[in-house]
Amino acid sequence: MTHGRKPRRPRDVRPPFRTAMLRASRLTEEERGSIMNPVRACLKALREGVATELQHDVLHTTMQISLAIERAGVVRGLGNHFNEAVDALDAIATRCRRGSTWLATALHFYELDAMATAVDLHDYQLQQLSFGELRAVINRVLATTRSSGGKVITATAEQLTALGVSSPGSMKETANARA
Repeated sequence: MTHGRKPRRPRDVRPPFRTAMLRASRLTEEERGSIMNPVRACLKALREGVATELQHDVLHTTMQISLAIERAGVVRGLGNHFNEAVDALDAIATRCRRGSTWLATALHFYELDAMATAVDLHDYQLQQLSFGELRAVINRVLATTRSSGGKVITATAEQLTALGVSSPGSMKETANARA
């Protein structure tokens, strides 16, 4: 009998150790590699002057995630490096989008230096994060991008393979925070 109340809904029971391992454990070397290898491949293409717009968007999204990790307070004190990298990416995008199509361009030294430093620091951030913290930050960046009118790109398996992602499930969406 419910005596006029809604019947109680039973909770989903999950194994507590599995939940703790997923949320509280740090990323393994393999997991960090699955995140950083495509980012490093995109940086290499950008450095060589042959980057596509998708590769630029992956780097831009990585910097947005890095700034969100900074704001979350897990790893502090690196924000200026990431802001310099975002400024460099914005300058690169401005030069590449002069016409109606994307034309790759050469980098200035300060842009290359800012990007290389930021990618290395992002790897350091990932060493300090748990899986749950990273998932929360990524969801926050995606939600912020969608709510601000930016576009969220869902990459196809072919695009992910071209970026150097070994398993397409490791990197599904890239958020482009530019409106």
